[in-house]
Amino acid sequence: MIAKLAIPAALANLVRGVRHSRAAIWLPPLLVLLLITAVLLQAWQAPLTDSIGKDASQNLRSALNLWKYGIYGESDASAIPGYRREPFPNWLLAVHLQWIVRPPAWIHSEQLVADPRLLTRVTQVNLFYMLGLMLALWGLCLRLIRPRGLAHLVALPVIWISADAFAIHEMANLNTELPAAWLLVLLSLTLVLLRQKNQWGWALLAGTVYGCLVLTKASGAYLALLVLPTLPLLLHQSRRRSLVLTLCVGLGFALTVLPWVGRNLHEFGAPSISAGSGDVLMYRTSYNQMTAHEYIGAFYAFAPKKLQDNVLGLLMGHSRAAMDCGGSLQRLSRKLPCDASAIAEQRFADVKSFYKSVQPTMTELYVDVKTGRVAGPADAYLRHVAVDRIKANPLKHVAVSLPLAWRGLWAFAENKTWFSVITNGLAMASLLAMPWLGILLRRPDWTLTSMVGVGYFLFYALLSHFIPRYSEPLIPLALVCLAVLLVAAGRSTVRALAASAGRRISIR
Repeated sequence: MIAKLAIPAALANLVRGVRHSRAAIWLPPLLVLLLITAVLLQAWQAPLTDSIGKDASQNLRSALNLWKYGIYGESDASAIPGYRREPFPNWLLAVHLQWIVRPPAWIHSEQLVADPRLLTRVTQVNLFYMLGLMLALWGLCLRLIRPRGLAHLVALPVIWISADAFAIHEMANLNTELPAAWLLVLLSLTLVLLRQKNQWGWALLAGTVYGCLVLTKASGAYLALLVLPTLPLLLHQSRRRSLVLTLCVGLGFALTVLPWVGRNLHEFGAPSISAGSGDVLMYRTSYNQMTAHEYIGAFYAFAPKKLQDNVLGLLMGHSRAAMDCGGSLQRLSRKLPCDASAIAEQRFADVKSFYKSVQPTMTELYVDVKTGRVAGPADAYLRHVAVDRIKANPLKHVAVSLPLAWRGLWAFAENKTWFSVITNGLAMASLLAMPWLGILLRRPDWTLTSMVGVGYFLFYALLSHFIPRYSEPLIPLALVCLAVLLVAAGRSTVRALAASAGRRISIR
């Protein structure tokens, strides 16, 4: 009996000795720093950028106009202000142009995009976001996982997979997914720090970070109506203290967002952060026309190719040909060759896909009720048409959100290995489960970490066509949630095994 009890005691002493050794203290953080350095070097050595997409081009023009003329707008005409794109990443891009890139003052966006070397220097603004993202991931792991040595080790795969599956691929564009991912993780970190430290300075910082996130992905503004009232329940046992801290969060948020909203109200008569929600909502409502066959088939069509070919195709009897022109799931595709030719020839009645079918409506002229003048398709007009469509069948709209949520779930599994598919599925499931687990298990840090990310996910599922790109900013935060839940599950398993072993020893 004495020998049996001595073995666990010796192991415990060994673990304590390793834990307090110098190598155990400095080696894990050194490994994290080396990994961050290696990832940044890999990103720095990325191939030259020779093109960027439509959204990124609008971001570039907005930043160029702000840098050259002091006017924020995406128009090629420098003197025309605009608000088509969220401003925060483009403000930083304008600073990057001013202090780092320093292109010729006469250059236009088309000339800049045509120069791969110059364009690559412009896109290197993403190195700042990548560094910020990795540091924020590291800090969040340290705040959610104990002991610190284990937190450092857990941060290694979280940072590596975030970079490999997402961040590295954002280096060659000027989209807003990478800055949004950084700000989302940073917001989670500041909210956790706010609860742990209970200081108004952290509250103001959290509100400011949240405001910057909303100025990067405007849909977060609607989530504030739910997030801010929820904070007093999570921050502090004292109701009075929690209310004060929440008011400070709201103050930081308002000071960040309201000046921009006021600018748009003054310039355009629109108290909003950005335009463009009308066309996204139009795309979303087109999917409400799904038949029962298409509704079930959407889970096949919106799945990663690994799942399509090896699992769902066998179970559901579908093949990829179903999504080609003439296939039973053709309307779920985004890029049908027959649609491209029909639109080019203005045969709009022959357009098949849900995505392309709304484009004629989006190019219609309408009459401005205030001025009586015929104008082009405005964002407010498109929103009005889309809302009318939703009101016509609200239950169908909610029901269609389920396959679209399935579509947005697969943020980094497309054309990848089974490891990517499984990791993607587990990570996003962990993100969606973590706020509720935090409530059930009385772990408010878990809820604070994940609630904004879950809010974005549900918002996109309900009010957008939820292409996987929309959920890409959630990838790093989802990986943190997966790591935290795996550590918690591992601890519970070890405790259960130890308790079982203890009972067996006592019986003997």
